Order: sequence, then structure tokens, then C-alpha cells
Amino acid sequence: MDLRANEETGHNNELSMTEERKITSTPVMEFYRDKCVLITGGTGFIGRLLIEKLLRINVRQIILLSRPKKGKTAQQRCDDLFSSIVFMNLKKDCPTFIERVKLVDADLQHPSLGLSDESIEYIVNNAQIVLHAASDVRFDQALKKAIEVNVRGTRDLLRITEKIVNLELFVYISTAYSNCPQGLIKEQFYTPPSEPEKMIQLVEAMDERFEEHMNKTVNDFIHPWPNTYVYTKALTEDVVRQYGELLPIAVVRPSIVIATNEEPIGGWTDNIYGLNGVIAGIALGIIRIMHVDDNNKADIIPADIVVNAVLAAGWQTYVERKSNRPLPEAKANGELKGVVKPRTKIYNCVTGNDNPISYQKIYEYSIEVGKHCPPKKSLWIVCHNTTTNKYLYEFYKLIYHLLPALLIDTYLRVIRRTPRVMDLYRKVHKFATVIAYFANGRWTFENDNMRSLRDKLSPDDQIMFPCNIQKIEWADYFWTYIHGLRKHIANEPLENLDEAIKRHKQMRIVHFFILAAYYSLWALLIYYLFKAVGMLVF
Repeated sequence: MDLRANEETGHNNELSMTEERKITSTPVMEFYRDKCVLITGGTGFIGRLLIEKLLRINVRQIILLSRPKKGKTAQQRCDDLFSSIVFMNLKKDCPTFIERVKLVDADLQHPSLGLSDESIEYIVNNAQIVLHAASDVRFDQALKKAIEVNVRGTRDLLRITEKIVNLELFVYISTAYSNCPQGLIKEQFYTPPSEPEKMIQLVEAMDERFEEHMNKTVNDFIHPWPNTYVYTKALTEDVVRQYGELLPIAVVRPSIVIATNEEPIGGWTDNIYGLNGVIAGIALGIIRIMHVDDNNKADIIPADIVVNAVLAAGWQTYVERKSNRPLPEAKANGELKGVVKPRTKIYNCVTGNDNPISYQKIYEYSIEVGKHCPPKKSLWIVCHNTTTNKYLYEFYKLIYHLLPALLIDTYLRVIRRTPRVMDLYRKVHKFATVIAYFANGRWTFENDNMRSLRDKLSPDDQIMFPCNIQKIEWADYFWTYIHGLRKHIANEPLENLDEAIKRHKQMRIVHFFILAAYYSLWALLIYYLFKAVGMLVF
């Protein structure tokens, strides 16, 4: 079988007709059709996929909140966003789709999202659905900024949302790890680590000296949460819970989001966070040792499954809550007696219960597929090892990462080139430290609401909005995933595949020679050491 022929076929399928294009109307499609949808985080990974899907099912308009960029007009920023390969099929089917996107200057770090009065008025009078996908996802972000963006930004968005004249839905995209100190994570709200409003007031009152002190002691402050991202996500969920007593809100908690499975194109991703970064680092021969329990379940989920779950959950929320929503008069007067208080549903969008996969399997699939599509620009061949012992990890880090990096940088200095490998490994080790908590932790996620939602979708909606993780064959998915990383992250075309395979064969031969020399040197050193201390008698 010609594996590259299969890849070429998959590439051509990006523009071919699919089963879903024959379906013109479903309950979920009809809910979103001709609606005005406000999206935050639309320039991010999930946000782009949401925009593409909504435009494909014919929403009337998308109001896209986006940070202004110096020297670029709104039109130029739109052109930059929609130049992505994600919109390739949409451009072919609907060349004028960009006319349905209204770009609005906003910045979640600023009070009231940095929106002008005119923009707020437009949103209040026109938006019907709000999809909040924006957040600062950096695990090492300063607490002040993380709270400003994730917590206060969401609160201020909800304050605007409650004024929207024809509001039908608000969906908040959180994370399955927002309550990671818990071993069992149910589809429910948990007590927040602190009072969100007080934390907002705290960071607003911070001066530079206080902020500097907070940054030094932040790990103790947020304990037992491992980083500011999940800590602020836990705070934000409590903000959403409070507003959910009156507003039609759904919360979707995806686990570890990775590249798309099928739509709009298979294997697409635009970031190297989380597992994407690990697999890319291994494929490029950079990461050779990881502190991880291979037997742990890796709760990974393709991005298009998340997008479909968000849209399906939104539809279900509208259906369930439209009959018992408090009347405007009751809300205005605070008189809710006799009115059923709706309950905000949470959907854990996870795979561990329905289609589990271990880290060991992930590495096996990735390495097997990688043999057929190695990146040409790799530092070395794949040499991946893992350990659960943190002391062994530190030792192996020295042997597999730091010593080779020192040798390469020394060579680069000799030939008067800039040494950079050691700096690269500093970043790799910082990244590895951040994800070790999640790679070695064990969680059980309940997902009854998500299962119920899947069952309630019509047969056509199950085709248009596939979110049943049980239907994914991981071996097939990783074929698409690894090829996608090569193309979209390493930016390597199919045309250089023969050259890349040839280069890897050459590197493999050199690798075994170096390995033999490397261990022979260690054996020699140990021999002379033992001889010097009199432990050898021959």
C-alpha cells in the first residue's frame, strides 16, 4: 500500500463533497440559521472552528470581538484571519461569507472589554447568541492578568449579555480541569477557591510592588490549583453560575483539545500547547525523556468534536429553558415567586469514559505513523523515553537533553554560529514541568449530560454535529493527526516527504554510531574510575 497516496487522497478530500452537505435542515441548524452570534476568542484555535461552522450553517451575522492591532485596519485583520486553511472549503462554497462578519474592537483585559458605547449598543440591540471562547490559556500567566482576562472579562461580558434585547443563549467554554483538585469531577458547579468579585477587586487595587510580591508567592496562594489558568477558570465558573440563575446559559468543559478529526479539514491545529507540543517535540527529535505515567488515561478530544458539542449544547439549552425562563417583569422587580429557577447545565466534553486511550498508546500510534511522514527539519530521530520517577527524570534529562545540547552549542560556537540548543531545552523543560501535573494525575469525569445530549440529537444532527467520541477509531485518528502536525505545525509539504525519509535513514545510521561511541565512553570512564579506587583486580 502506498501510504503517501492515502495522504494525497485525504488532502484532496478537503474540497470534496461530504455527506453533511446533502443535509439542508436539522433542528440544530434551524436554531442557529439567520441568527446574530457574538463570539469571543474568534481568532483562537476553537474560535476559528466555531466561526467556520456557524458561517457554514448560515448564521445571519457574526459579531467578532477582536483586539485592535497597530497599523492594521479591521478589513486587514479580517483578511489575516480568513486566510487560514480552515476557511478553504467555505471560500469555495460561499465566496462572500466575509460580508457576514462584523469585527468589533475589544480587549478582555480592559474593563467592559474595552468596548466603545457604540459597540455595546450594537451588541445589545442585535446579538441573540453569545459564545464565549476567549481566555488566556497560558499556564504561567501572572495572576493579575489571568484574573483580568478570564474572570473580570467574563463578568463584564455577562453584564452586557444581560442587557441584550433578544438574548436566546450564552455558552461558556471552560475546561474539564477547572476543578482539578477534585479526583471525581461531576457535571456540576463547585465551591470556588475564592470569592470571584473580591479577587477582581484585589487585582484592580494592586500596585507594581504588590503584583511583584504576588508573582513570587503565587503557587502558595493558588494551592491546590497547579497554575493560574485552571485557578481562574474555577473562579469564572462561579461567576457564570451566578448569572445562570436568570440567563439561558450552558457550560461546556472540554478536556485536552487536540487537532480536528474531520471538519473542516482533518488534522488541523494552529498551536503547540499541551499534547500538540509534546508530539511535535518528540517527532522533531527534541523531547527524548518525559516525566509521565504511560498507563495513565490521556483525556484528549479533537477540536471539531468540541465545537459540535458547544453548538449542540447551546441548542439543547434553548429548548429546555425557553419554557421556564423568568418573565422580564419578574426579573426587573426581583419577584421570582412562582417562577421555576432554571438550572445551568454543565457538559463535560471528555473521552475517558467512552473511548479511553493511554499515553502509551498515543506514543505507539504517533511513532508508527511518524515513520511514514518524518519532518525534514527535525533536530534528530525519534528517541522517546518516559519515567514516573522524578529523580530518574532529572538524571535522564541531563543525559538525553542537557549534555547533547552542550556539545551541539559548543560546536556552534567553534564555527562562530549562535548557540541555541540549550535555550531551546530550557523552554522544553519549563513546558514539561507545567504539563507534568496533568500527565501524572488521575481524574474521573462524569459525562451523563453529554451522553444525554448526544442521544437527543436527530439522526441528521448526528451527521451535521458529530460529537459521539465512541465513533472515533484512535489508530485512524492518529494517522490524520500526525500528518496534520507535519503540515500545519512543522509547515512541511507532502512534496518533501521522500527527501525527509532519506534524511531520517541517514540520521538513524549516524545515531547508532554516536550511541555506540557514547556508551563506550561511559563504560571506559567507569572502568578507569573503578580501577583507580581499587575495585578491579584484573
